[in-house]
Amino acid sequence: MKTRSGRSDSVTLRLIILAVVAVLAVAACSSDDDASMLAVDDGGDVAEAEPIAEQSDASGEGAYRAVVEDGRVIFENIEPGTFDAKIIRDGSVDIRIDPGAFGATAGQIRVIASDLGGYVASGESRIEDVDDERYAVGWFTIKVPTERFDEAVSRVEQLGERVAAQVSSQDVTEEYVDLEGRLSYWRDQEQFHRRLLAEATTIQDLVTIQTRMQDVLLTIEQIEGRLRYLDSRTAYATLTVGVSEAPDGGPGVPADPADPNPIAEAFEQAGEVLLATVSFIIIGGAVAIPIAMLVLFAYAVLRLSQRAVRRQCPAEG
Repeated sequence: MKTRSGRSDSVTLRLIILAVVAVLAVAACSSDDDASMLAVDDGGDVAEAEPIAEQSDASGEGAYRAVVEDGRVIFENIEPGTFDAKIIRDGSVDIRIDPGAFGATAGQIRVIASDLGGYVASGESRIEDVDDERYAVGWFTIKVPTERFDEAVSRVEQLGERVAAQVSSQDVTEEYVDLEGRLSYWRDQEQFHRRLLAEATTIQDLVTIQTRMQDVLLTIEQIEGRLRYLDSRTAYATLTVGVSEAPDGGPGVPADPADPNPIAEAFEQAGEVLLATVSFIIIGGAVAIPIAMLVLFAYAVLRLSQRAVRRQCPAEG
């Protein structure tokens, strides 16, 4: 009887130990599942979660955004290719044309901008005198669709002799994607504060929520303004065209080497100041020396008079 009882107790003890181990294993798996929900993509792979609304590289690969789901922050992947590259393109071209052709060239620049789907944003012209001859010079800033920027440069260079040219490109895709993610996050915050505002029951809560709401709306306005600016700068490229009728040596070309440069002018001014200082010292000395001699002479006469008086006083006594 004792043997059967001992075996029964042993089996019971083993069952209890197995149950405890099973409970611990289930708890550990549940904890791992909760932690992994912070960053899971559509394919089930765990992504590295960053405490920001959205992350991406310049190529647009590996981007993800933060969303709130069932009270938890989950990072969702953004499929590659869901956004276009954002490139800002700028350039300038200086051309020299035949005398008297400025008006016709200006008209051709307007035609080029119109043909490419753009427009002339600004312009300026003036008349310059060179060797008793009058020449027209000026510049025009045109806006054309970014994808037709190279065509605009090529057509402008054909209007005359190209003197100088410069083009540049700036990739703002990363900034644009980041701003879109932040905007999505702050719009969620706006909806959250609107719900809080509708559920507020005290004046203090209303004031507090309204203050936070203003900060949220200001942030949204700033992000939207930056996005609008990037949209306008990436949709249209800027090309500045400088036009000059003057020949070599006229307006729009480097200055004559014989003309004084700023450094030479600075040395010349320093020399003039030095000469003026020396002249002041000489003139001041010429005025001060005679005055000093007169003062010394008067002082010597006064001392001699005092000595003579002192000698006479004992003799009279």
